[in-house]
Amino acid sequence: MAAVFNIPSPKDDIDGSMVNGVYWKENDLERIRVYCEKDVITTARILLRFKSLPILSDEDITIVN
Repeated sequence: MAAVFNIPSPKDDIDGSMVNGVYWKENDLERIRVYCEKDVITTARILLRFKSLPILSDEDITIVN
């Protein structure tokens, strides 16, 4: 969907098929957290584009830990 709406893919490090290995073999929860955050941001941008609303810029997004 991201490609259809000309939104950059969040799959720049890992994709869903790799999460299992990152968790069980690498025990890297931080990497999985970042992967999930990117998916949520991309989903929000797709929804906004679908509704013909302005897309969120990176500066508009605040990550709260």
